[in-house]
Amino acid sequence: MLDKMAFFVYVIRTGSISAAARKFNISVSAGSRWLQDLEQSFGITLCRRTNRLLTATPAGQKLVDEFSPLVDNAEQLCRTMQDYQEHDKGHINIACTPVYANNYLMDKISNYLIDHPEVTFNVNVTPWALDHASDADLVISANACYQGYREKDLHLVRRELMQSPFITVASPDYLARNPAPTLPNEVARHQCLFATTLTGSNDWIFKKQGETQMVKVPKSLEVNDSDLLLQAALNGAGIAYLPSFIVEKYLSSGELVSLLDDYETSIWSLNLYYHPPAKASAVASHFKAFLLN
Repeated sequence: MLDKMAFFVYVIRTGSISAAARKFNISVSAGSRWLQDLEQSFGITLCRRTNRLLTATPAGQKLVDEFSPLVDNAEQLCRTMQDYQEHDKGHINIACTPVYANNYLMDKISNYLIDHPEVTFNVNVTPWALDHASDADLVISANACYQGYREKDLHLVRRELMQSPFITVASPDYLARNPAPTLPNEVARHQCLFATTLTGSNDWIFKKQGETQMVKVPKSLEVNDSDLLLQAALNGAGIAYLPSFIVEKYLSSGELVSLLDDYETSIWSLNLYYHPPAKASAVASHFKAFLLN
C-alpha cells in the first residue's frame, strides 16, 4: 500500500502515469493497475484527467499533502544511506541534448564505468532534454542565448558547461555552384540548413558595430540533430549555422568554409541542471562532480 501511495504522489507531481512509472521502474500498465488498486482500497476517486494531465480530486490532494513529506523523507534517507557505501552503487537517469551526448557524454560515462562498475545509467538523448527534468537526475540542455531565453521554473541548480559562438559555413562544392554571401541578408537567397533545437527558430543573428540583424532563412532543410546538420553541410546541401566547436576541424581541413567572418553571431550555451544537495542522490552527485572536473 505504501509504495502505491508514493506512486500516486509522483503521478500528481508529474501529471503523468508514464513519468511516475519511469520513476518507480515499472511499466505504464503496472502503474495504471497500482492507481486502480489504490482507488479501490480507499473506495474513492483520487485523480481525473484534464488537458492530458492527471490532477488530484480533493481527496487525492489530501493524500498528496499528507503523504508527500513521508515520501521526501524516505528518499532523503535512501540518499543518506548511499553515502555509507564503500563504492558508488545505484542508478542515474540523464536527459541530454544530442550534440553533447554524441561528442562528450558517452566518453565520460565509459570512463566512469571503468572505476564504478556497480553504477548503472539510462541516457535519454533528446533535443528537448528540459522537458524530462521531472524524472531525470541530471539534465544537459543547450540554448542560443541571444533570444532572451527564459528558462522553465525547474527548481534545479544550473551550471554552464561550455559556450561556443555560431559560425556560418558551407562546403567548397556548394560555394562553387552558388556565390558566397557577402552581407547577412544575402543568406536568405541560399539553401539554408538549420536546427530549431540549436537556434530556437529559423532566425540567424549577425552583429557588427553595435547593430544586430536577424535574418529569417528559408527552411531548405530542418533537422533536430547537429550531427545530421553538419553532414548535410559537408555534402554540399547548403549553408549551415553551427557552433564553432562542431565545425572547427572541418574548417581546418578545408572541407568547410566560414562565411561572413566580419560579423559576430549568437552564442550557443550548454548547461547542466541538477537537484540541490538535499534532494540529489549520492551516486548522481558523485557523477555530477566527475562531469564538472
